[in-house]
Amino acid sequence: MYSKALKFVVIVGLLSGCQTGIDGRITRAYSLARHPSEANKNRIESLLRDEDRDVRATALVVMAGIDKGRARRMAIGALTDPDGLVRAAAVGLCVDGVDAETTRLLSARATDDPVWQVRARALEAIASSDDPAVREAYVHALTDSVRHVRRAALKAGIDHPGLLSVDLVSNLVVSDTDWENRVEAAIALGASKEPAAYAGLDAAVADPNEFVRATAAQERRELERAGIPR
Repeated sequence: MYSKALKFVVIVGLLSGCQTGIDGRITRAYSLARHPSEANKNRIESLLRDEDRDVRATALVVMAGIDKGRARRMAIGALTDPDGLVRAAAVGLCVDGVDAETTRLLSARATDDPVWQVRARALEAIASSDDPAVREAYVHALTDSVRHVRRAALKAGIDHPGLLSVDLVSNLVVSDTDWENRVEAAIALGASKEPAAYAGLDAAVADPNEFVRATAAQERRELERAGIPR
């Protein structure tokens, strides 16, 4: 009997620990979201003060599913969270309706954040802005030490012609150590529809990588078909 009773106490203790531990707090956040009253939203938001990063990130994600406006306000505050995972989650929630102040905050994340995922996501969030701080952030991004960040900048340049300096992209199309980035640079040059893009594409058709060569040749033909003068 004693053995069974002791075993029961241990099991109850373990279950209680799960409910009050990290997993328990995350589970509670999702449970509160199923009944999104104002009181429960307040409880979810209070998890942004939790000591664990996963719980704080979960609070942002959960709130985004039930109240996007409130989630965005929470995310702006979380841009300075001490953990990169939380900052990355916050950046993703700041994309819609970015105002001037938020743009400056995101531009700072894009250039100064020590976590490359945050820098890359911040670049995506500010790509459509014409704020001078954004252009400066993209200048920095094209020389970022992490290839994924450079690629994020190049992809944004493809979707937003005029965002990137043609001269800087022309330099990357021949010098980037990552061949996929050189491909993206060639596409960005073609998307620019600028006469200055020919110089970089001319150099890229001699790239050691066949995909870079083929892309550069294709983009050069597209410029010519579009009537872009040399």
